[in-house]
Amino acid sequence: MINSVFLRNATKDDAELLFSWANDMDVRRNAFCQQEITWEEHAQWFGRKLRDENCRIYIACIKMTYMSDSTRETEKPIGQIRLDVEDGRAQIDYSIAAQMRGQGYGTAMLKEMEYAADADIRWFTAQVKKSNPASVRVFEKCGFTVTADRDGYVELEKEHRQETTARRSAFVICAQKSWNVEYALKCKAQYANKYDITVITEKEKLTAETLEAIRPRYVFFPHWSYRIPESVFAEYTCIVFHMTDLPYGRGGSPLQNLIVRGHSHTKLSAIHVDKGLDTGDIYMKEDLTLCGTADEILRRASDTIFTKMIPYILEQNPTPVPQKGDAVIFRRRRPEDGRLLPEMDERTIYDYIRMLDGEGYPNAFVELGGYKLRFSKAAYEGGKVTAQVVFEKEG
Repeated sequence: MINSVFLRNATKDDAELLFSWANDMDVRRNAFCQQEITWEEHAQWFGRKLRDENCRIYIACIKMTYMSDSTRETEKPIGQIRLDVEDGRAQIDYSIAAQMRGQGYGTAMLKEMEYAADADIRWFTAQVKKSNPASVRVFEKCGFTVTADRDGYVELEKEHRQETTARRSAFVICAQKSWNVEYALKCKAQYANKYDITVITEKEKLTAETLEAIRPRYVFFPHWSYRIPESVFAEYTCIVFHMTDLPYGRGGSPLQNLIVRGHSHTKLSAIHVDKGLDTGDIYMKEDLTLCGTADEILRRASDTIFTKMIPYILEQNPTPVPQKGDAVIFRRRRPEDGRLLPEMDERTIYDYIRMLDGEGYPNAFVELGGYKLRFSKAAYEGGKVTAQVVFEKEG
C-alpha cells in the first residue's frame, strides 16, 4: 500500500529541490535534452515558469508521521508535475524522486493532477521516449492512448472529462472527538479538489434525509459512540473503524478491554456496518500500538485512519471480506469499573489510569472519606506510579 498523494503548487522555495531532481541521472537520460543543467539555467527557467500564467507546476507530496515524545506530522515531496497549457491542451512533464520510484506513485500523481487541473483544459498530452517503457505504462494505466509513434518516442493523450471537475465523488465523515473533527476538517481541505466532503459532528444530523441530499459513496465513522440508524446503513455504505483484530473484541470499550487483558498491540479494523454487533465484513486492517494514555492512543489511531485507511478505501475501492475465526465479545465498561482496588499491583494501577486518561472518559478513581480522588497523567518507573490527582467532594 502506498501513502496517499496530494499536490501543492510549486513556489520559489522549491527551486533547489527541482534542480536536484532535474539533474538526476535517470531523468536526464529520459529527457529529450540530455545535457546537464546548470544552476543559472535552471534558476532563469524556473523564474519564467512561475510567472507564466499558462504553466502549472505541482509538487507531489505524501504525509509522514513521526512518533517520539510527541507526534509530529510533515510532508515529504516525492515528485513534480508540470503542465504547459496552450489552446486547451496541457502538455505533461513529470518526474519522481529516485528513492520513490517503482512504488506506484507515478499513477497516483497523474490521477491527482487530473483533479487539480483547471476545467478549461480539454486535453492532456505527453511525449515519452520509447526507451522509457515504464513511463508509457503509467500513462496508459491512467487512461492515456498512444496517438502517434514517432522516431524514438510516442505521443499520448487523454480527454479531460468534465465529470472529473464538475461532478466529484462525495463522502461523509461522522466524528465527535475533537481530534477526529480536526483530522476530518484537514481531510476536507486536502481533498477539496477531488471530493465533496461533508463532516457531521452531531448525531441529530445523521439522518437518511441529510444523506439523501449528499448521496455519498461512503459514510465513515472514525469514532462514533451513537447508534447508527438502520435507515442510514441500509441505504448507504457505512464503514466503522474498530480498535480490535476482529472478530476478536467485538463490542464496547475496545481500548480499555484490550489493556485490561494485557495487550500491547492491536489492529484497526475497517468494517461494513450491518445489523450485528461489529459483525460486518472487513475492508482492511492496520497495526496500532497501545502504549501511552487513552488520548495518545486514540490520536494515533485517528492519524492511521485518516492518512492511510480512508485514502486507501477511496482510491482502491476494496471489496470487504467476511470475518474469520472465533468471535470474542467485549462488555462495555461502566464508570464504576475504573475504581482502583487494594489488591491491584503497581502496573495494573498504571494501566487503569492511562487507559481512562482521555477526552470524554471518566478517570480512574479511589474513594476516601467523602471524596472521590480521580487520577490522570500517570507515569510508571522503577516499580512506582506517579500521577496527577483531583479531589472531588461527593454528594
